[in-house]
Amino acid sequence: MLTTAPKDIRENVARALGYLRKDEVERSLLVMREALRRMAEVKMLRPARAELDSQINEFLSTLVRHQCMQPLLDPARTGNPKNIPFQQGKEAALATVMDGLAKILQKESENCVQAEATARMERKKHLIDTGLQFIREGQTAKGRAFLKRVVEEFTQEDGIRVQVAQIFSAAGLYQEAAETYEEAMVKQPRDPAAYTGAVAAWMELLEYEKAENVYRAVLRTFGGHPSTYGKMAKLYLIWHKRQKAEDMALRALHDDPEQADALEVMAALERR
Repeated sequence: MLTTAPKDIRENVARALGYLRKDEVERSLLVMREALRRMAEVKMLRPARAELDSQINEFLSTLVRHQCMQPLLDPARTGNPKNIPFQQGKEAALATVMDGLAKILQKESENCVQAEATARMERKKHLIDTGLQFIREGQTAKGRAFLKRVVEEFTQEDGIRVQVAQIFSAAGLYQEAAETYEEAMVKQPRDPAAYTGAVAAWMELLEYEKAENVYRAVLRTFGGHPSTYGKMAKLYLIWHKRQKAEDMALRALHDDPEQADALEVMAALERR
């Protein structure tokens, strides 16, 4: 028979009470479970466990009246929740009850997270569908507003700006697409799709200088690459900047003699 309660049991009971007071109910249940399991393994004299018994009863009294326990212990909202009794010698059984309650709360938490995720997905789909419907009806300003709201409401979602920019582009709103792609370049500078989409949108608008600026951002972010030089050569060719087209094509071919865009540009220059 122990004359003093083991330190780990005392600490876990105190921690469980602390977590419960901070409304970390699931965590408090798991810690109390461990304390009770240990108590079932040891024999203590009555004075040694007196304080522990008092703290555990306080824990259970607070627990049964906690708001998150009401659906389980007082579903009718009578104000008199079911008690969870604590009896000496039945610590293992009470530990099992604590474990079961913790698992129920964990499952409810998981279901809540899933429900929130589903609701967010439905909300995003609603905004996109509504925006596209307005655009199809010729109400472009309203459609644009709904699609921009997608970015505002889901701004922390990875790739959201590229996704919305792609929708703008598919709807023929290239100005909005280009601007949204460039926002994505700032927010997620390592996403190649943002740069590719921005260039394509600016090219649709014949905004060659802005497309060139995007390519310069590509070079700063990812470094020089033959395929980038080749694409820039094509831009300069379309832009009627013959010397720049040739210089960039030769730069691409220096690193990759088979670079397709550069070869195409050189062939076009020879024909002119």
